[in-house]
Amino acid sequence: MIFPERPLVLGHRGSPARAPENTLRGFRLAAEEGADGVELDVQPAADGTPVVIHDATLDRTTGARGAVAALGWGEIGAARAGGEPVPRLEEAARWAAESGAWLNVEIKSPGAEAASIAAIEAAGVLERTFFSSFLPDVVERVGELAPHATRFLLTERWDDDARAAARRLGVHGVCLHHAAATPAALGELRGAGLDVVVWTVDDPARLGELLRTGVRAVITNHPARGVAALREVLGGA
Repeated sequence: MIFPERPLVLGHRGSPARAPENTLRGFRLAAEEGADGVELDVQPAADGTPVVIHDATLDRTTGARGAVAALGWGEIGAARAGGEPVPRLEEAARWAAESGAWLNVEIKSPGAEAASIAAIEAAGVLERTFFSSFLPDVVERVGELAPHATRFLLTERWDDDARAAARRLGVHGVCLHHAAATPAALGELRGAGLDVVVWTVDDPARLGELLRTGVRAVITNHPARGVAALREVLGGA
C-alpha cells in the first residue's frame, strides 16, 4: 500500500452525524462530503461472515438484539440500523471498488481476520486498505495470513507497551488517539519510520494542526470539516 503525498480524510464509521454508523448510506454520504474513504469496524458472525458493526452485540445500533458472534448472517442481515441494513464487509469493499474509496478496516474481535482479508482481496481494494486493531494478536494474525497487507496497531497511548507491540508486530504504522498525538510522539513515530493515522478528530483547529504535521490520515465524525481543514492546509487546492 502506498499512501498519497497528501493526508487522507476518513469518515469515522461513515458520516455518523448524518446517517447510522457503519452503513453503506453513511459511507456514501462521507464520500459525498469529500472524504477519501472511511474507517469501519468488523465483527465475526457465528458462520464466519465479517459483519460491519462496532459492538459485539446488535443491541445499541440496531432494532435487534443478540451477540454478533452467536448469530448467523441470516439473522444479522435482517436487522436494521436506523432503517439501514447492516452490511457485510464484502458489500463495503465492493462500494470502495466502485467509488475509489480508501478503507481502514478495524477488526474488533478475533476470528474475522481471514474472511476480512478475503473480502478486501476479492474486491481488488487491498492497495487502498489498511487493517487495524487494538488487539495485537489480531494484527499479528493478519500479517501471518497476508504478509502483503498493510497493518496498523490501534492505541490510545504512545507508551512503552505500544512501542514494544509495534516493534514486535512489525506494523507499518499506528492509529493513534488524537490526545496522544503530541509533537514528541509524532516525531518519535516519524523517526521510527511508522506512518500515523489519528482518530477521532472533530475540532476544525485540531484537524488543521494535525494535517500540517504530515500524518497519513485523520479520522473524523464530520468528514466535511476534515475536507475543509485539508483544503485550507493545502492552500485551497
